[in-house]
Amino acid sequence: MTGSKLAGLYICKIVQLHRLAETIISNRDSKFTSKFWRETHKMLGTKLFMSMLFHPQTDGTSESAIRSVTQILCTMVCPDQWDWSKKIPMVEFMLNSAISSLSGFTPFKLNYRYMPSLNPGLALEPSGVPGIKHFIACTLQNLADVYDAIIESRVRQTNNMNRCCHKDNVFMVGDPVFVSTLDLLLPKGCATKLLPKYVGPFKVLEAHLNTSTYKVELPFQLKAQNLYDWFHRSKLHPYHTNDDALFPHQEVHIFYDFGTPDDQEWLVDKILTHKWDGSQLSFHVHWNQDDTTWEMLETCKDLQALDKYLQLISVEQPSELPHKNTSP
Repeated sequence: MTGSKLAGLYICKIVQLHRLAETIISNRDSKFTSKFWRETHKMLGTKLFMSMLFHPQTDGTSESAIRSVTQILCTMVCPDQWDWSKKIPMVEFMLNSAISSLSGFTPFKLNYRYMPSLNPGLALEPSGVPGIKHFIACTLQNLADVYDAIIESRVRQTNNMNRCCHKDNVFMVGDPVFVSTLDLLLPKGCATKLLPKYVGPFKVLEAHLNTSTYKVELPFQLKAQNLYDWFHRSKLHPYHTNDDALFPHQEVHIFYDFGTPDDQEWLVDKILTHKWDGSQLSFHVHWNQDDTTWEMLETCKDLQALDKYLQLISVEQPSELPHKNTSP
């Protein structure tokens, strides 16, 4: 996404439906600091306000809204996070339909003076077109999921505000607890904001109340990461069973993917190029897991991929490789 494309989207998606903004608050991303973006809004008469590196707080209302959206998406996206963009439209619709505690109105009511509805109680009539019933059912299910997520987000924010008024919970042996994901090795390429804050529940095996440390029964996926099974109280969260009367059928049975185990074998696909750093020779290696790294000669000297690379460069020994970097 470039600054010019972003300006075009701003006109099509925001100005077209609402109006020109008087002010825009953003971080200092390269798109927002680009000359095209700045000059465009200078001509449109829009003032740009950007956060500072060591003082990112710029607008409390926006930060609260972003935090709510993040919490809602965390409860809705699949573990691999590939479906997050499909959840955005319904999340936006339901947030605009929710009454704000600040104003007492919904954003839809203030903006359009009426409340649009998707009629969540719509009965699904038979249709001769393949996929129609499934599409409508998925849409209505997304609406129900967002409603539950909004309620959960508000309950969580209330609990966070009231946390300072309560003493730390004390866990006993046998209690189920959640474990923080802050120190876990999670899949590469996943957005940190959409990762679950806690995983579990896991059973407490031992408790040292004087030091507030607990031994937790970890699953084999976490043991494969050589994760130590003793945790401080600050890394644990109490587990509360679901209230079926308020949230029926909401027990989650999706086990999170903790990434590639340490014992999984990585095979070399090919060697892309080489470079000399004085007398040190290293190779740019492409692995079968679609990743690339720079490895020293000692690591690659017994690889079949190195023999193929030397043949392509038309040399017999690694020491004969040209000092000018070459790609076969």
